[in-house]
Amino acid sequence: MGLDMHDLDSVKLNIKNDRYDYNGHSVPRVTEILAKTIHEDGIVYWANSLGFKRKGYRTTLSMYADYGTKVHSAIESIINEEEISDDTPFIPIEAFKTWWNEINSNNSIRILGQEFKLSCPWFGGTYDMLLEINGKNYLIDFKTSNRITYKYCLQLAAYNYMLKFNNLYPISGAIVLQLCKESPDYNELFINLEDPDHKNYFDFCEQTFLSLVYSYYHIQYAEANFKILEAKK
Repeated sequence: MGLDMHDLDSVKLNIKNDRYDYNGHSVPRVTEILAKTIHEDGIVYWANSLGFKRKGYRTTLSMYADYGTKVHSAIESIINEEEISDDTPFIPIEAFKTWWNEINSNNSIRILGQEFKLSCPWFGGTYDMLLEINGKNYLIDFKTSNRITYKYCLQLAAYNYMLKFNNLYPISGAIVLQLCKESPDYNELFINLEDPDHKNYFDFCEQTFLSLVYSYYHIQYAEANFKILEAKK
């Protein structure tokens, strides 16, 4: 028996999430859906390598998450012309300052939103920044990972879906800004939705993410009902 996207309320009750809700219903994070439905061998090899180094997997993940949180917090402070914390990672912030100064020196910039929470009936998330650049709107995602991957495009497509669902700003493109940890440099992936090839890819990313949402809820449903089945043995 199939499970329709419009019949998922019973599954939502099994999702424990303290950050996002839609009309009183708890919904999973975009990143939670991606983590639950996309598994890569590289992550397994990385986790094993940590074991050889006698480093805890969850402890290391927590350390990286804290690092990213500090960088995001510092970026927000810089843009708002506020003091940044003394424990802020220096190198990626210098990379951000370089990018921020360059984009402001050559363009007309207006900040439309920072660290803004979005939700829809099936998922929620927080975009890093929404900028108006020369009269056009762009979603910006800051990353401190070692490389840019297609999953960031899926994430941005999910945020754009929620912008459209809530009748908020239409965007002309998106930017993934990778801030390097080893040197004050950055890498920029620019998705220009006025380019037909870019738009087709971004639309494909949206459909791909929605298919992952469908799979995510099926997994939740299967796990919940397996426990019921097991209890009746």
